[in-house]
Amino acid sequence: MIEARAATSTIPSVPALALALHRWRQRIPPPPVEEALKPPALAPMYRLSAGSVAEEARAAAQLTAEVAERMRRLTRAYGEWRVFEPGPYFDLTPRQVELLTHIVERVSTVHVVFYIDALLPAFQAVQNYAAEMAPNTGSVEQIEMVHETLLERWRRLLEVIDGARLHLVEDVNFLGLSGAREEQERWLPMARVAGLNGSADWLLAGRRTLPSLTLSIEFPLPAFRQPGRKRRLMRTWRRLYGGSSAGGY
Repeated sequence: MIEARAATSTIPSVPALALALHRWRQRIPPPPVEEALKPPALAPMYRLSAGSVAEEARAAAQLTAEVAERMRRLTRAYGEWRVFEPGPYFDLTPRQVELLTHIVERVSTVHVVFYIDALLPAFQAVQNYAAEMAPNTGSVEQIEMVHETLLERWRRLLEVIDGARLHLVEDVNFLGLSGAREEQERWLPMARVAGLNGSADWLLAGRRTLPSLTLSIEFPLPAFRQPGRKRRLMRTWRRLYGGSSAGGY
């Protein structure tokens, strides 16, 4: 099995960011956004500008649709690579591949995840503010202002993702590849351990679940790449015809 996983110290999605902000409240600040995910380091298709909520939602939806189309085509393209290289395929640097993708080759399937959330300006604004501002220092008024500013940016992020999902509501690729539930479930055990549960928490803002533009797909691993393929063919040959295989297997 081949697996490439985003580093655990990174924050790839809204559910992961919610957990990081909960820890921020406990005086454990998240890391700032890495330079590799800022516009100057990104290929043009991934560069999103921070405008109004509506403008950013529209741009996020367009990016999500473009990545979803690449992932859909990947089901055929994957087998054309002797060893699949996600960097050239998605137009990402090696570090961006680590931060934005999760690729697992199992015995007979390939599982690919692409984290869109971390590319959104609204997402990066929340993460950077939490990284820079201490949650419990200064006067009562200053602490309250920091908390309110962070909450305001957090709510704006949720509005951007909600708006993007509305733009994508009839996009067949997105509907078939949405990995939001998978991402929510991935972070749920850690959130429970940290005590982040129930809609009363300020981060959930009255929600039961958190939205995400994460994309996910699973497809058959090309037969020639499957480990033990020749051995299985040999067993099948013997079962059907008996004796040794004279056919060159």
